[in-house]
Amino acid sequence: MLTTTLLVSVLCQGPANLTASVDDPVSHGALGDQRLSLDEAIRLANGTLLLTQLSAAERARVTGTGTVVDTILVDPATVPQISLQQPLTSVTGLGTAGPRLLIRGAAGMGAGMVPVLHAGSQPQALQLRTHLVTVQGLRFAGGQVGVDARMATTGMPVMDMAMVMDCEFEAQTTCGFRLHGTGSDESMLVVVRTSLKNMPAGFLLDDQTAGGSLMGEGEFLTFDGVGVGCDVVENGAGNLTMWMLFRSTFGNGQTLARKRRTATSTQQFMFRLTHCEARCDGDVVDVQGNALGLTMVHHHHSTFVAGATHKALSVWPRTAEFDLHGSEMRFVGDVAVAGNPFTMRVWQQNNLYENGTVTYDVDGALPNLLWNRYTNCTVIVPATARSPVAVRQSEFLDTTVAGQSFFAPIALQGCYRSGGGLSGQASESAPAPARFLGTTTVSPVDPQIGGTVRVSTDLPFGIAAVWDFAISYPRPVTATEPVRFYGDPATVIVLPGMAVFQSNIDVPLPHNPALVGLELYAQAICLPLLGQAYAPVYHLPRGGLIRPRL
Repeated sequence: MLTTTLLVSVLCQGPANLTASVDDPVSHGALGDQRLSLDEAIRLANGTLLLTQLSAAERARVTGTGTVVDTILVDPATVPQISLQQPLTSVTGLGTAGPRLLIRGAAGMGAGMVPVLHAGSQPQALQLRTHLVTVQGLRFAGGQVGVDARMATTGMPVMDMAMVMDCEFEAQTTCGFRLHGTGSDESMLVVVRTSLKNMPAGFLLDDQTAGGSLMGEGEFLTFDGVGVGCDVVENGAGNLTMWMLFRSTFGNGQTLARKRRTATSTQQFMFRLTHCEARCDGDVVDVQGNALGLTMVHHHHSTFVAGATHKALSVWPRTAEFDLHGSEMRFVGDVAVAGNPFTMRVWQQNNLYENGTVTYDVDGALPNLLWNRYTNCTVIVPATARSPVAVRQSEFLDTTVAGQSFFAPIALQGCYRSGGGLSGQASESAPAPARFLGTTTVSPVDPQIGGTVRVSTDLPFGIAAVWDFAISYPRPVTATEPVRFYGDPATVIVLPGMAVFQSNIDVPLPHNPALVGLELYAQAICLPLLGQAYAPVYHLPRGGLIRPRL
């Protein structure tokens, strides 16, 4: 997968070149003095400053063999903080013919001791203008923008993306990361194992490209006190822009992901959100489309909890073209889905909906709704809708279903209802006499080796579950239906016996250090024990990730 490929490229850069070890507490210093500054190190790596221009003391800070600086080291034991005097020189490296540049903060002796790049009120802390750069182990404090990324196209069919990993961002006044571009720019950035705190936006994507694109990918990110996790301004044309988020958490903020699109933009755009936990004060995912550019919102195996009176998912307006699919989700709050006659897909399967109004106002693809559970909700097809809605083998608990469109009736097929009612153009056929969808939980996500993992079931009468464990897919295939696998079936280990009703099974983990760093997925396979015709032949309730630790 992409992240794995990038990590390998970082660790395997070929023969050693030169390392520039920064020891100046201010960003620029003075060329020819007794300290090597961060800006001087960047200019060395860019090839715009020569070793012969350094003083003897500065030159002594450059070690190794070769002629190219491919590593910039900031050791907190030597320089715990670097204060920006003015904007740093943009990081360009030596182009596609040069090596990948590593800008790294050395691990300090104390817990949490990482070097700080204090940007004050500067426009940005670091400007990346090359794909061939990795920034690792730094803390970015202040500044308007933490990392500003804009890269020109290279013309290469396959290339690495710029990368930020194991970093901390706090108190930026605009955003932690800004990705932007015009013309044919291809600005691409991967961010891994990084925290973002106390800022208006974590990522700001400003797409003004024509034939170019912006690509952002985040994994193992934590957002705390961030207004908007990713804020997108889409005004591009002729290509695809994308922001993807995996295995991440968002809390104490307004909105996880928001997009605004201009009326003339033809750029395709995609949000892809998988294994994310978001608890927001406002809307969780708020996406505006238009009629000229396809907007894709793919969301899987995540929890979206909206603020009071807000939406867990909002895709609008109904005149826009969308491609929407989601599965193994938990929505708390309203869900509003719209789309024009050219909307490609609207399917949501194996989801839990709680305490909200779920609205389908679609003119295009027929909504494909399967194995969902609605608890204390109102499901509405408004009068403006033109696509009939079929809900198959789902459960409605204290939920009202309202069909307000003569042209788009809503039909419950093989569903179970308890409480609530049907009104208007709403009907049901072959109603299920009993519940049949199960719920499972897996905890903790980070058990200690030699400890246990608890797998729990909450199953209706007549439904049993078999548990299996597998190595998780780093990037699961989520476009298949009706079932998706988050663990590799080729690696499955099946627990003996069956679980019924409410059950807890404590699974011991071997005290084997080889398990550390390995991610597993626990999955229950639910089966109807009594041959109930109204129940699915098999059903995969959402399982859970497991990451053993020492």
